[in-house]
Amino acid sequence: MAELRDAEVTVVAHCLLNPFTRVKGLPQQSFRPKGPVVQLPCPEALYMGLDRWAVTKNQLEVPEFRRFCRRLITSVADLLEMLASGGALIRIVGVAHSPSCGVTTTSSGYAGGRVGEARHEHISGQGVFMEELLAELERRKVPFQASEAGAVGQ
Repeated sequence: MAELRDAEVTVVAHCLLNPFTRVKGLPQQSFRPKGPVVQLPCPEALYMGLDRWAVTKNQLEVPEFRRFCRRLITSVADLLEMLASGGALIRIVGVAHSPSCGVTTTSSGYAGGRVGEARHEHISGQGVFMEELLAELERRKVPFQASEAGAVGQ
């Protein structure tokens, strides 16, 4: 087994490695991690499907979506806890402006109603999925670093 001590494990938002889970019309991110990678599940694709509309954090800010995210992260948090206890450095990379996977920026807006062009804004804060993941790692006392890949066209 490879030595974990001081190995860096990059934990990435799903769409950074699989562009097919992004909302249609958003450009692919150019992100290629080096070394070992853990790919997070895509909560939006799993919850709403691939043919979904773009949403904002305030639309995902409902108890059922949070519970769904917590269920998704349980086994990932178990794995990251084991890797960290073996000495690995955990580096989490989210997606700028994402309502789910934003680490420092997310989106807000869309008041609901009929489908059509709607205005939204990018704001400081974390997406729902990242809030749940990072809170769980903190609860377990798993050390990590978190950042986000840039957003193009969001």
